Amino acid sequence: MGEREKSFDDVCMCTDTCALAGASAFFAGLKDAVIVVNGPLWCYFFAMRHIEHSQPTISHRMICTQLDNDAIVFGAEAYLHEVLAPYVEQPPALLAIVSSCAAGLIGDDVEAIARGAGIPCPIVVLDSGGLIGSFADGWDKAACTTLQAFPPTRQTSKANAVNLIGMTSAYYNGGNDVYELVRLLEMAGYTVNAVLGCDMSAAELGDLTRASLNIVVHDELGVESARLLESICGMPYIAPLPPYGRTGTRRWIAEIGRALPAPCRDAAEEEIERVTREDFLRINECKSLWGELRYDTAFIRAPRSVAWGLAQALRTEWADVCHLAVAAEHEEVCEVAAIADEILGETDAVRMQQVLSAMEGGLLLGSSNESAHIDPKGAQYLAVSYPVQDALHLTESPFMGLRGARYIEEQLWNGNILRRKISLS
Repeated sequence: MGEREKSFDDVCMCTDTCALAGASAFFAGLKDAVIVVNGPLWCYFFAMRHIEHSQPTISHRMICTQLDNDAIVFGAEAYLHEVLAPYVEQPPALLAIVSSCAAGLIGDDVEAIARGAGIPCPIVVLDSGGLIGSFADGWDKAACTTLQAFPPTRQTSKANAVNLIGMTSAYYNGGNDVYELVRLLEMAGYTVNAVLGCDMSAAELGDLTRASLNIVVHDELGVESARLLESICGMPYIAPLPPYGRTGTRRWIAEIGRALPAPCRDAAEEEIERVTREDFLRINECKSLWGELRYDTAFIRAPRSVAWGLAQALRTEWADVCHLAVAAEHEEVCEVAAIADEILGETDAVRMQQVLSAMEGGLLLGSSNESAHIDPKGAQYLAVSYPVQDALHLTESPFMGLRGARYIEEQLWNGNILRRKISLS
């Protein structure tokens, strides 16, 4: 491999989806919002491609100004007027205009241009190019900007109502995780008032304060929104580690219960106990035939909350791991970070390649960026984050909660058994 190819390889291992995709994904989670990407087509397709994995029809309400070199020099006003013209007569519930890096450098007053077009609907405008940061930075900025532009007022809360904050279908398998967490919360007797940024209407933004508690699921996405709602409306929030594994699910439900007592705590506890008991018996039978589930090295790379939630479940519940390496930020989860033997940063491409290429009897929980660097004969791979070009997930099985614990553990065991059978043949 030449130096040029090696250089490109390193870029592929370090590059996260940009803030433009994250901001667009937040607004895509508002099902009656229209998203205008103010930028070149390349940026638009990059963001849309990421979102359409979970929302195949997003192009019906996500459009682009298609800025060219003339716009960079003379401004984007004419391009914006052309794109916005159809919404003067048929305004959406909310119009979001998201500017790319190039559009942000132009200096146009995009909000004034949009309001001058005479569109009679709520409008949110923000710069969210890659220079701002990652997917999570863009999602977080879009959520906070929207809540600041249309701050909800304190309302009488519903009994035992909660909001889930910081969830998105643009995370790999994120939509299925939402359904599982709603199922668990309802089993415990809570009412899920809204899931901010995931399959909600623009009107529901004003109803967020009908909940008594905000539960932050992915802190890199939602903790700032929760803090903002606390400062604006006095809404309390908690941000526990996401519920991966049966033990992690029990811990998550218990932490919510300490903040807002569960009306049906016993029912939830009985279900967790039932699943734990059944799975223990099935897994023990598997162990008697195939031995312990063990990995010499496990490497996890995913968004921060996903990576550390999976790391905790893997090491404490799912398998015996000799060396656990995690490539994710760890400032917000410093206590959990102690379970890792090695923590890698986003730019540690050389060390990532060393760990992955040397895997023998190992496990990769990551994306196609990382799986390209492992020997399939020496390592097992389970896709848990985008991009994914080498796996297909069509079922409604989540990664979180009780159903998620069963799904992931079954994948780990079945993959491990298959590798052992191949080695024996």
